[in-house]
Amino acid sequence: MTIVLHFTGFIKGVKYRACLTESLAKGAFADFDINQSSAYGIIQTDSSELAYSKWVSPKRTRSYPFARIYNTYNAAKILTVIPVIKDEGRDGDLDKLQYSTISWMNLLNTYIVLGYYENAEKSYKDKQSTKNKLTKQRFNNEFIKSQIQEILDYKQSALHWNRSLFEERFVEIFRKALDSYAVISRQINVPLHSHAGMEKYLQAIIKDFEEFKNISLKGSRGASRREAATSHKLEYLIDGMKATFCIENYLGGTYYLTPDEMIHVDESYIIQESKNSTRKALPELSDIQDGLFKLIVYSNIDALQLNGHRVNFSVRLRLTGRGIKDSIILPWSPEKLEEFIRVNSLVFSKKEESTIRKLLLEVEHNENVEIEIRANR
Repeated sequence: MTIVLHFTGFIKGVKYRACLTESLAKGAFADFDINQSSAYGIIQTDSSELAYSKWVSPKRTRSYPFARIYNTYNAAKILTVIPVIKDEGRDGDLDKLQYSTISWMNLLNTYIVLGYYENAEKSYKDKQSTKNKLTKQRFNNEFIKSQIQEILDYKQSALHWNRSLFEERFVEIFRKALDSYAVISRQINVPLHSHAGMEKYLQAIIKDFEEFKNISLKGSRGASRREAATSHKLEYLIDGMKATFCIENYLGGTYYLTPDEMIHVDESYIIQESKNSTRKALPELSDIQDGLFKLIVYSNIDALQLNGHRVNFSVRLRLTGRGIKDSIILPWSPEKLEEFIRVNSLVFSKKEESTIRKLLLEVEHNENVEIEIRANR
């Protein structure tokens, strides 16, 4: 039987330096097209620049959007483009933006650009030709660029921008998305999900801003509890417990989070994210970056309580893979790290060796963060 602990916590502010980032390609704003752009990069004008990333779905578990934002995290000004809805056809998924996503972006000072898809094609992939599914969905680029221009000129915080965007324009953009999907459905003759439920959801938003927060946060909390109650086969839990967090911050946000594992050691706890590879020595880079992005929040928790009592804690990312000899928990001395790499010279690729050295920098620059590397069996 899985033990589930329920913690509460508070975050005063967020300080973090990302060291495993990839280089960001730069491009002129005049030529920017969200549909042709990389997953993340730098947008430049004559007088300023900002870092951007884009989501392929408003659902956070698709295509590692957190890894994409992680790559932009060190920039002075950051935005991320999120589709307000993604309907993949009646036989596909239907995802919509949740308030908890807005809360994450507020907390991490990331400006949100809301987009909607204006055209798509019927999917003829293997075993999908007889199904009602969409593919090659494309954003309305000019609509996204108009918001980016506003952000380039905007002088207040991402929190102010995001609140204003949601309170003043969310309903309008939501309706644009619904209307656009109706046109797409007629043009390519692919039935979509019923919009009756979406309209009901939208009416709740119109009725009461607080109701939207409640709808989404209840969903977020429910998802966190369901996730906490499930042990995934490839997580390789050893001695940990499942946990849910209800985290608040001075911005008034509430975040329901579920780390992969909570480990109780003596009088302290370790909040642990776990990433595993069954084929290689280390997980994929985007998988590691996704884990590090979550550590940004966990490592900045100022106070954590269990049953009303404050507890000591640290934060760890566990990376497991095939064939690794020995194990390490960073931070470690550079000399010991190089010895670990030497012992595994036939296991790690040169790229993986470079990743491990950058991970040492990550823990050296950020307090309360550890990274464990070991074999998965």
